[in-house]
Amino acid sequence: MTKLNFICEFKSDIVLHSSSNTEGKVDIFDYIAGSNFLGMLARKYTDFKTDAFDIFHSGAVRFGDGHIMHRDKETFHAPFAWFAPKGVSLKDALEKKELYNEHFLTKEQYDAFIEEGKQLKQQRAGFITANGELVKVEHNYRQKSAYDKYNRRSKDSTMFGYYSLPKGTKWAFCVEMDDDSYKDKIIEILESSKRLGKSRSAEYGRVKISFVDKSNTQTIPHVLKPIKIEDKHYIFLYAKSRLGLTNKGMNSYQFDLASLGLADSSKIAWRKSHIRISRYTPYVAIRDNRDPERLVIDKGSVIAIKVSEDFDVEAYSQRVERGLGLYLSEGHGKVVVNPHFLATKNPEFTQLESGYKEDSNGLKEGAISVWLKAQQKQEEQNYKLLKEVKEFISNHNVKYKKSQWGQIRSLCSAFVDSNNLYEALFSEEMVHNHQRGFLLHGQAKDKWDSRLIDALKERYSEDNYHAFIKLLSIYAPKEDDKKGAENE
Repeated sequence: MTKLNFICEFKSDIVLHSSSNTEGKVDIFDYIAGSNFLGMLARKYTDFKTDAFDIFHSGAVRFGDGHIMHRDKETFHAPFAWFAPKGVSLKDALEKKELYNEHFLTKEQYDAFIEEGKQLKQQRAGFITANGELVKVEHNYRQKSAYDKYNRRSKDSTMFGYYSLPKGTKWAFCVEMDDDSYKDKIIEILESSKRLGKSRSAEYGRVKISFVDKSNTQTIPHVLKPIKIEDKHYIFLYAKSRLGLTNKGMNSYQFDLASLGLADSSKIAWRKSHIRISRYTPYVAIRDNRDPERLVIDKGSVIAIKVSEDFDVEAYSQRVERGLGLYLSEGHGKVVVNPHFLATKNPEFTQLESGYKEDSNGLKEGAISVWLKAQQKQEEQNYKLLKEVKEFISNHNVKYKKSQWGQIRSLCSAFVDSNNLYEALFSEEMVHNHQRGFLLHGQAKDKWDSRLIDALKERYSEDNYHAFIKLLSIYAPKEDDKKGAENE
């Protein structure tokens, strides 16, 4: 099996809904469903010809979910088996050893909690790295109104809002394939894809996808033997993604052992399982129609299986590595058998990071100090860039072009990538009998002398070109203001 690891960086806020509904209360995702990446490839469906079925329908190619990255590490949804005292955050519960795997707790222990005045509550949100760092995915909200193009104002009674995932975050995802003959084509299409999610015609949806030779993701450590609880032995399946399980081949919440790849000698321990469910009806744009409704086990669910003492956990883990159940092509079906954080009463992690590192003198550097140094470095970079902009202004004639600088500033907002911005400014491609680049046609062409244009082109070879042009477009018009003040 071949694995291709990618990083998806958000260049703008991204709107990801858990359903295709456009009215009413719509739940939002805190991860990128694998079907989004499958959809990017499906735009080139006809390019694959006779191989299309293998790639898009057979499960031979599987597009995994994208999870937010924290310190260049992949994160995983907190398992629903975790319980903590009500009013205590997940982070505090983990630090104070007050976080419990509920399948280990007995009636006597529950009675003791009641006597202490503690009420345990299931943890349902948050993501975690393999070494125990907690991450909360934040959402932005913006209120908007539909536009009345006839009266040129906002429409009455048409207020709506968007919840979105924030710009600048990075998300890791993996594409698995049984046959690597499609590898180069998949990498090419995904890296050329620039849009993701809903409301792409507005201000949302810009992304940059990069293939990484070396995986930045972390595998979850797991226990290679059955876990003993009260003289009985269990294995625990952690749902790393949504699961479309079956009962006698039909998609169902009441799944059977066969859908888990287990023999009848095992038994599903429903009382020790922690499962949350949902359903959705996917919309397929190319057919302008919906697929049948899907019943899925949510990401983070934990399924307990009663097994024999000599059950071969390692062999079973290898059998289910490809995935369980239906809809594997869209990232469903990924499970981890006996993850380490479910194997003990209080979740434990290897190499738990505490937010500090040692400097060159062996002294421990706190998280605040690390953050302040990062802020100082960013300020130094900003100051250096501003200095370069002011030197450029002093060495070149940038006056009498206030309206043109304003349009360049607009282009900086429309094209967030340096390469695309350069093309928008200087492309010599002929469109409607003139060159497409903004500075090479129309009124701008007459106002900009060749020396200034050559200087702007030359700056492209250096880093931070987009940031340089954007800052230049802000400060250059002020030269005209200075001239006006001198005349007064």
